[in-house]
Amino acid sequence: MILSTSMVVLVVALSAIPVVDSNRTVHLTNGEWPPYTSEKLKHGGVFTHIVTEAFKHSGYTVTYEYHPWNRSYQIAQEGDADGSLTWAPTPERELDFIFSDPVTFNKKVIFHLKSFSFDWKNIRDLEGLRIGATDNYTYGSEFDAAASNGQLSVEFVSADELNIRKLLAGRIEIFPMEIEVGYALIDRELTSSQARLITNHPRPIQTTPICVAFSRKIKPERVDVLLKDFNKGLDYLRASGRYEELMWDSRTGKYRNDSAKPHINQ
Repeated sequence: MILSTSMVVLVVALSAIPVVDSNRTVHLTNGEWPPYTSEKLKHGGVFTHIVTEAFKHSGYTVTYEYHPWNRSYQIAQEGDADGSLTWAPTPERELDFIFSDPVTFNKKVIFHLKSFSFDWKNIRDLEGLRIGATDNYTYGSEFDAAASNGQLSVEFVSADELNIRKLLAGRIEIFPMEIEVGYALIDRELTSSQARLITNHPRPIQTTPICVAFSRKIKPERVDVLLKDFNKGLDYLRASGRYEELMWDSRTGKYRNDSAKPHINQ
């Protein structure tokens, strides 16, 4: 068969188009959790950047789609994405996901108004208080159990921002939240005078690993490979010093857009 000049040009052009290997592309759901993850931050925030670089070291490209956290969880849970970012392992979640090595550890503390005299040493000290919490978050097994069985009076909402507003309005008295995320949120959502009304108790209610969650609904052999290659890339970032470099960039504000206010850690 003799090819026409136009057909030859078409064949050459098509052959020049790079072929995307779907096995080397990882699709993850994500959400708004500054300073760790945000569609508005450079590189998606420091957690997102670490995940991207860890996978890149192992030869992968990562794509992210951003949703409210409930939706991000559901999409990955159903296997419509390879996994999801920034989840803490719990027995319930481990039914749906296989978790990577910890990317970071978060420390949740209890926020309250400075005008509210507050101290606590154990979960029983929280009984009788109006407590805010956010859907699908864990606050430690003891708190979670006490909230579930009604020992604590906990009002759940869909986003941390709503709880900050409720705290400021006096509709709740205390609200557990990751400390750096909390103050980044307060900086972003409140005026300076409003932010000065809020403080936190120094005692952590939970210190927990935060990981990449890989869906159990995707092929087991793919999960095994992704988990191994991601953990290998994460180990490389730590051993090379790149991990600490990225974390330092986050602490010094290099992920923030120029229009964003500086982070104030109180």
